[in-house]
Amino acid sequence: MPAVPRPSALAHSRLVAFALVVACCASSGASCPNVLRGYQIGTMPLPRALPPQPTLDQVIAAVHDNTARVRSVSAPQAVLVVPGVPRLSARVACEPPRRFRLQAQTAITGPELDIGSNDDLFWLWLRQHTPPITAFCRHDQYAQSKARQLLPIRADWMPELLGLVNFRPEDAHEGPFPMPDGRIEIRSRIRDAEGELLKSTILDATTGLVAEQHLFTPAGERLASVRTTRHRVDPASGAALPHVVEVSWPTAKVDFKLELASVTANLPTADPAQLWQMPAYPGYEPVDLADPSVTLGPPAASP
Repeated sequence: MPAVPRPSALAHSRLVAFALVVACCASSGASCPNVLRGYQIGTMPLPRALPPQPTLDQVIAAVHDNTARVRSVSAPQAVLVVPGVPRLSARVACEPPRRFRLQAQTAITGPELDIGSNDDLFWLWLRQHTPPITAFCRHDQYAQSKARQLLPIRADWMPELLGLVNFRPEDAHEGPFPMPDGRIEIRSRIRDAEGELLKSTILDATTGLVAEQHLFTPAGERLASVRTTRHRVDPASGAALPHVVEVSWPTAKVDFKLELASVTANLPTADPAQLWQMPAYPGYEPVDLADPSVTLGPPAASP
C-alpha cells in the first residue's frame, strides 16, 4: 500500500496540513486563555437571547436554539486564505451531523482541494499530492485507525466549524464564567474514545452567539482554536450564521481563514447524491487510512 503522500513544496505542505485540520477540526476548546480576541457581532445589531447573569441551562438553550434552526448551510461563494498560499475561491456546504464539503480552486489550475464527509466516511484530496491519492476513512473505523494520529477530532464535529455548536449531554459542562471583556465562557470535559479532552466555548453575553472555541488536552496543551465573526441572521431560518471563520492549529503551525461572501440555510441542494459522495478524480488512487499497512506521517516540504 502507498504511504500517505508528502507535498512537493512549502505551500503544498501548508495546504496538506490545512486539509487535515478542516477534516477533523470543527470544534475546539477548554478552560483557556484569551488566545483569540476582537470578536464583533457585525454592523447589524442582533437580538438579545440571554438575560443578565444567565444560568448554564439558559446559555445552552440559546446556543441549541440557534443550531436547531439549521438543517443545512450553503456558502457557494467563499475565499480560502492560507498564509503563504495564493487566495483560493471556495464553496462550502454542510448538513449536520456529518455531512460537510469544502472545495477550493483557482481560475487557472482548476480544483486544488476537496475535503468532505458523508454519513459513512470522510475524505481528503489535494491536487498536488505525490503520489496522487484520495485519502479516506470510515467513521466507524476512525477511533481504532492510524488516522487518529493526524486527525485528533471526530468528523461529526465538522458543523461546529460554522458555528453550529451542540453541548452534548454525555459531557460535563460548567459555567458560565464571566470574562474581563464582558463575554462568558462554558468549560466542558469531553468524553473521547481514547480519553478526555477539555473544551472552552466563549460566547457573547447578550446574543449567546459562539465567538470562539478552544480544544485542549488534559495537560493543557492547546490542540486547536476556531473563531467565528461577522454573524448575520438568515432571514428564512432566523439563525445567526458567521461569515468569517478563522482556525488555528498550533501543533502544525497552521492558520487559515474562510471568508464567506453569502451564507444561506435550509436550501435544497441541486444534486445531493453527488455533493455528499466521495469524488473519484481520474489518476488518483483511493487510500484507506484505516488500513494497517498504510504509513502515516506529518506533512513535510521537499527541499
